[in-house]
Amino acid sequence: MDIAVTGVGVVSALGGDPAAFAAGLRAGTNPCVMREFTRMDGSTVKAPACLAVTAEPAGLIEPRKLRRMFRLARMAAVAARQAVTMAGLDLSALDPTRVGVVFGTSLGSLETTQKFLDSYLDNGERAASPLQFMNSVHGVLASQVAMDLGATGVNLTVSQRDISFEAALAQGARAISEDRADVVLVGGADELTPMLHEFGSRLLLFSREAAHCTPDVQARRPAVVPGDGAAVLLLQRQGARPLARLRAACVGRCNSKGADVALLALREAGIGGPDLVTNGRNGSARTARLFDRRERLLRERAGAVAFVSHRGQFGEYPTAGAQQAAANVLMLAGREVLAVPGLAAAPATILHDGASASGGHAAYVLTANA
Repeated sequence: MDIAVTGVGVVSALGGDPAAFAAGLRAGTNPCVMREFTRMDGSTVKAPACLAVTAEPAGLIEPRKLRRMFRLARMAAVAARQAVTMAGLDLSALDPTRVGVVFGTSLGSLETTQKFLDSYLDNGERAASPLQFMNSVHGVLASQVAMDLGATGVNLTVSQRDISFEAALAQGARAISEDRADVVLVGGADELTPMLHEFGSRLLLFSREAAHCTPDVQARRPAVVPGDGAAVLLLQRQGARPLARLRAACVGRCNSKGADVALLALREAGIGGPDLVTNGRNGSARTARLFDRRERLLRERAGAVAFVSHRGQFGEYPTAGAQQAAANVLMLAGREVLAVPGLAAAPATILHDGASASGGHAAYVLTANA
């Protein structure tokens, strides 16, 4: 596999575009603040969170299209447009049937789902909002992006818990490898809503401590600081200005009796050992043992020496791997180190080890453009 990554788009707590995102990583910015969340009984609670900034569609998306877009769809569509702009693509000059969209989302649009359910409970099934229902299905993100771009090729939504983005990346790469598309926008997006925050807090998954509002993901806490956002990579068979190259993308089961997915990705890429390994470590004590074990294995069997997760700087959510992928591409494109302790030289090869506590496992290999 040798696929060009030519564009990146990001809407995150660190900023509303790739430049602001990279600058925030570079400066070690901590976007976590105490936010006020309204509970279902009307009470309010303050808790740390890394909510994405407002997606700025000006100059990217026509105002008439925005009326159909809710918050999560706007983040996804703006990130997709940013990726197209960075790649310098004129989509009108391409065959739209060869332009695909593959999006990963674990939870979908929770805000519109809640609105639809409220309309059903308040008005009955005969008067439930059809618009809110249409916007509540997971596939609406890929659909909204495709409609905005005029892409009529492969259109797929992948929902695979906390490796939804990585699984979408593998599917998007496969579409190009199998000659079903020339250009594929691969993204990941999820949102944090008051309802989700209440559920996460009651299940002791989300932190409510101001002291936890720190980007240090190495700290082992009983709960995590939640976040949200969207990120998109633009994949091309041949790119005029590649930022990086995707050499392998694999999905399987973590700790299965079969071959290890991360090692398979390295083997497929033809690379003995990576300069840097990124993963989903989020500071939670619940998953610390998993990542400790994964890092030991990759040190022993792949010669990996540097490990990092940037989730402390944009919060934890199921498809946060999309923002990690954006950071990886930007590091390779800029030949720089973005907040990686102990790594002196810019990496030329990055392995992402997407191990998951849910049992899923995904991995991909990115290299700098030759």
